[in-house]
Amino acid sequence: MDREDMLRVIGEGYAARVRGDVEGVLGIFTSDAQFKLNAVPQKAPVSLRTEGTNALRQAMTQLVQTFEFQKLDIIDAVVEGSKAAIRIRIMVRSKQTGNVAETESLDLVEFRDGKIASYTQFFDTAVAEQLLMPTAIKMI
Repeated sequence: MDREDMLRVIGEGYAARVRGDVEGVLGIFTSDAQFKLNAVPQKAPVSLRTEGTNALRQAMTQLVQTFEFQKLDIIDAVVEGSKAAIRIRIMVRSKQTGNVAETESLDLVEFRDGKIASYTQFFDTAVAEQLLMPTAIKMI
């Protein structure tokens, strides 16, 4: 798989996430894929670790029900071999509180057989917590 193919697959996954299309997101992952959202403190829905399609479906459903991605842009990407590091900017709205924020994340992705076998996201957990706080001030 070359750089352009990898970025196309990643882009398809991001587009599906913006649409709230859980099955579209799942379509870019291998059946045994590992998916991690690294956050401290480790509590759902901002901290997740899954392996396999069923666990990923549950996690992604929870994320889509909690956070709406209103806009997502790839800022830059580094691809080497079967791995990619992607920096994205996201406009996120909490469906629970209505709070909105713009933030960035770093996504580390590993491919196998044309699909994502491992996906780890690093993001500002303080922003995620603010999105979920009922009395938080709008962040934009």
